[in-house]
Amino acid sequence: MKTAILASALLLAIPLAAPAAERDLYGTWKLVSQSQKLADTGEIRQGRGKTPNGYVSFTPDGRVMGIILSDKRPKPESAAKVTDQQRIELFNTMNAYAGTYKLQGNKLTYFFDATHNEIPARAAVRQIKIEGRRITMVNEPGPATSDGKMVVTTTVWEKVQAPKK
Repeated sequence: MKTAILASALLLAIPLAAPAAERDLYGTWKLVSQSQKLADTGEIRQGRGKTPNGYVSFTPDGRVMGIILSDKRPKPESAAKVTDQQRIELFNTMNAYAGTYKLQGNKLTYFFDATHNEIPARAAVRQIKIEGRRITMVNEPGPATSDGKMVVTTTVWEKVQAPKK
């Protein structure tokens, strides 16, 4: 009996990560930060810069769409005057995708229907943790979209408030 009581007390004392509820995902999230840990060296880098921009949206019908932009992007004079080099740099400083998602506990899996570079073979599984209005996603190891090096990407998002009517 004492063992059962002690075991129960220990279980209550250990903080458990509660599984994310799917309804907590619904809505639009603004990118706060993103970092990459290189698999071969352990080096931490900001693959999209110190202040990347982006949004991800989750819908109740299981759809996800996201865009991530590097903090330093070309600023063409106009659409008519954008150069081929600027087009290349604009493409290389973004990540965009759309598809469906599945949430199982704290494991979030994306299934891509469209990606900015037509290379869907990248880490689609993330461990997530929702704390208040923030969500942290840690991807399984996968090739970075910028240079193909194997990385573990950690992305932090903040829930966007609905516009006031």
